Amino acid sequence: MLAIHISHDTLKYAQLVNFKGTPFIESLGKVNLKEGMLIPDTENSAIVMALGEQIATIRNSAEFPDNTTHVVFDSDWFPLDMAKVDSVLVDRDREKFLKWRMTEMLESAISQYSIVHQELVGPPENGVDFLSIAVPVSFNTWVEKVFAQSELSVKKVTMDIQSIGDILTASGQMDTAGGIQVVMDNRDNTIACHIFQHQEICGIFQANLNWDYKVTLDYVRGDAVLIEQVREAIERAIKGKRDPDTVITNLLYYSSTGDPAVLANLKKYEDSCSPLDLGQHFNFRDPDFENIDEYAVVLGALSGEIQERFNED
Repeated sequence: MLAIHISHDTLKYAQLVNFKGTPFIESLGKVNLKEGMLIPDTENSAIVMALGEQIATIRNSAEFPDNTTHVVFDSDWFPLDMAKVDSVLVDRDREKFLKWRMTEMLESAISQYSIVHQELVGPPENGVDFLSIAVPVSFNTWVEKVFAQSELSVKKVTMDIQSIGDILTASGQMDTAGGIQVVMDNRDNTIACHIFQHQEICGIFQANLNWDYKVTLDYVRGDAVLIEQVREAIERAIKGKRDPDTVITNLLYYSSTGDPAVLANLKKYEDSCSPLDLGQHFNFRDPDFENIDEYAVVLGALSGEIQERFNED
């Protein structure tokens, strides 16, 4: 089983194999794309061909070729909304409200998308949280065209926010007591942050980490108040700790362990934030592989597959 993360400028991949009943990751790798992509573009045949060729190369170079794959995309490729809906509303009125919110976001382009609403877990007395995702109507066709050259069968398409959640769940680190969990990744001073509560995604943002330790938000979805609290907590946590260019260097994990009020403990940055240490949760053919955290998304996509394939006994 291959998992491939198609990002704006890279293809990252991992392969899951079964060796004598034990699941392990046979290979990790990435391919830089010559031309960056902002959105999946079915009209750009050159990009479709280039992606298809790269994916075919990845598949053909695998030591244990497989014909199925999980595909992961960056969440900021899709218009997302997270909304709290009054729990007394009937299903039809909820649907109207959620559709109205997405229409306000997409305006006249709404006809180009299919909208999917997913109910999230949370205290019912505070209303019902929904994650709404707008998927381009041409998206499935685009995926089929890209993977046709590789002869890979796409088993599952997911997003990075779901893959990070899968890692927390599979590794037994998902907080079941309602605490706030923050997963941060820094790539070239661009922080990707995923926030979970009540075992569900409740916010995501991308931000720039500046020379003066300031964190400036770029892409934001979800609980705006909580996201601002997290941003401020990160700033307080890293202020003066070390060179801001290297203050966050790994995939880092913080959990409030059941008490959302202790978000301020992020100020104890070096004690309360720790690497997810993905090497503890996967069997790697090369246990000394560097920068494993860079492959968190594709490994997350495979973590569910590991549970499904190998834990039946």
